[in-house]
Amino acid sequence: MRRVQNVILFVLLFTIFAGSAQAASKTGAFILSLGGAEAGREEYSFGPEELKTEGVISLGAQSLKVTTSLKGSAGKWTEYEVVLMPGAAVSVTFKAGKMEAEVGPMRRSYALEEPFVVLENNVFAHFEQILYLLPADRQEMTFNVVVPSLVLAGQDPVLQGSVVRTGTLDYQIEGQPLALEEYVLTMPGGLQMRLLGEGDTLISLEVPVQAVEVVREGYAGLQPAADDQVRADHFRSEDFQVKNGEVTLAGTLNLPLGDGPFPAVLLNSGSGPQDRQGNSPPTLMTNMFSILAERLTEVGIAVLCYDERGVGESTGDYNAADLKDLLSDVEVLLDYLGGHPQIDGERVAMLGHSEGAYFAPIFAERLSALVLLAGSSISLDEIMVEQVDYQLTLPGLTDQEKAYLQSYRAQVEMLLAEARDGKEASSVLPYNLDWIRQHMELDPLENVAQVQSPVLIVHGEEDYQVMPYHAEALAQRLRDAGNDQVTVKLLPETSHLFTYVPASAKFDALQPFALNPELVETVVAWLAEQL
Repeated sequence: MRRVQNVILFVLLFTIFAGSAQAASKTGAFILSLGGAEAGREEYSFGPEELKTEGVISLGAQSLKVTTSLKGSAGKWTEYEVVLMPGAAVSVTFKAGKMEAEVGPMRRSYALEEPFVVLENNVFAHFEQILYLLPADRQEMTFNVVVPSLVLAGQDPVLQGSVVRTGTLDYQIEGQPLALEEYVLTMPGGLQMRLLGEGDTLISLEVPVQAVEVVREGYAGLQPAADDQVRADHFRSEDFQVKNGEVTLAGTLNLPLGDGPFPAVLLNSGSGPQDRQGNSPPTLMTNMFSILAERLTEVGIAVLCYDERGVGESTGDYNAADLKDLLSDVEVLLDYLGGHPQIDGERVAMLGHSEGAYFAPIFAERLSALVLLAGSSISLDEIMVEQVDYQLTLPGLTDQEKAYLQSYRAQVEMLLAEARDGKEASSVLPYNLDWIRQHMELDPLENVAQVQSPVLIVHGEEDYQVMPYHAEALAQRLRDAGNDQVTVKLLPETSHLFTYVPASAKFDALQPFALNPELVETVVAWLAEQL
């Protein structure tokens, strides 16, 4: 679903600290990136008796300052304090077999057995202590984890985690080789993080599921060794800009090697502001369109990817755009493709993901083939209600979760009523009502019935945003309308984003946004045959 993007500033970075003090003093700084964009900086000092950090994380107009102090003596930590601005403060004292936490007038005591580590959200320097955690003769270890800020939420701050030392990897920075030790941390809920260290110095940490990367200042540009990156280029890229009224759309046209003219496919994303890679930074980072572009050019098909208005290098305001604006963007991009000297205008296809699958059939008369990924067979207002109703059927919901979903469903109903009543703005949810109203006028089944060219429909079997039955409903309507060139592919254990769901044995917590490769293989093979 598409809505105004209000970012909540909460980066779930688990910070590890081993219970031993460092012999010599050390200072440094870390740079935080979310989805490839710099979002924070932290400075720290680490001496024999205290580890101090001070960091600021900023997302849009929101900012969070985190200051921590971890003190001890004789190799044991004895006290800790974290101050969040805006927010609150937590003070902790460590004693034999327990920890005592203080928040204002409230005091709590929790059982705590060794070995234990101290963890804090949104703090990075503490991770350096993981480099001391494992003895030289051990490759893995389980330990208790203390998360002091959980006290603020009334939760038990003592959890359990584990670490594995996976080995030494070859990296390079500015052409210079660098051997780094890799560690993998696993936290409650299966959240995994990757750390790279040089001796007792933390160089970087990564939280893949959150598209979070933290790099030590001075190590920007760190890359795996060149030998691991060698591949033969088989395509060339042209960046372009096209005008649509006052908006300038920017993107990339990926062309196979040779003179052409080549068949081409335009890639159109789902709802929400997305870039030419098919990502919604900072969190949803599948690189779907980049991966498809590379593979499609291998089979001789040109690929157009673009930044949606207000995203990346494109101008305009995505959240102010209505459906007609977005459709007009697609139209000018198709015009650009049709007029390009190396594109065969008679062999142009469109791939639409989610909301993009609503769009593609509207342009069917201009297309030689259509690919519909996770497309809906019902209108937007119906799908919004269906999504909430489905979540209410999930087993294991707490009373609090059910109450929240029921409250949200009432808000969705009010939102849709306001749209139908012609109101300019919603009083309940930050959606563009013009966009919703215009979507209500779309009948996806009737639109797809007008398509006479070949259609590929791909859907994840575990897609709970647009449930799998929609794929067959679209296919059946196409067949009923006389189109016998319809292919349907359902991918098991696959989500709306075409990643593996966490319950799948193929899901990798260190690569949570990795695409199911069957999606790419299916799309590439089908388009190569049709174009």
